[in-house]
Amino acid sequence: MVFESYPWKQDLQRRRTLIIKHNTKERFDSNFEANYTVLEKCVFYSAFIIRKLIDCGGKLSDEADKYTIPVKAIKPIKHISYMNRWPEEDSHDWENEKAVILTGKRLCNSLIHSYIFFFEFAENDTVISFCVSSDFDKNKMLYKVTLSDWLNYMTFIATDDIVELSMQYDEKTEGHIFIKKERGCR
Repeated sequence: MVFESYPWKQDLQRRRTLIIKHNTKERFDSNFEANYTVLEKCVFYSAFIIRKLIDCGGKLSDEADKYTIPVKAIKPIKHISYMNRWPEEDSHDWENEKAVILTGKRLCNSLIHSYIFFFEFAENDTVISFCVSSDFDKNKMLYKVTLSDWLNYMTFIATDDIVELSMQYDEKTEGHIFIKKERGCR
């Protein structure tokens, strides 16, 4: 359980700023591995922060809990295993990407439990998207997420505030459940 969500949301904003700051041709040219790692950590840490805030129940609005992200779904052609988990021309059906919508929580789960993860670069040598597949769905689907959509999601969560909250006691669980968490934003 997170005591106060504000410091977590501040850290999410810092991770977003780091992604933007490090996603430049100059940074990748000067030290590719270090820069790749900074971006990789920012994406993974942000997924953990968001997932933790969602799981705490009363820290994000209903809109944040249900936030969706458009992604491209790509089926694997080969069996994905430890020795065969890096993208290759014949590893996935790259020519037949399918547009799908995932909840932010589902995408966070895929990142937290990722078996495959890599960035895709634009012609200007900056990251344009990332691909991820969890240990659970590695042989079912690979998801491609644009970096701009992920940054938008990070902003949405970081600026989400609950302005009205309704709860009721549930006898089955012997605890309170949230009925409504109305969004406001900073």
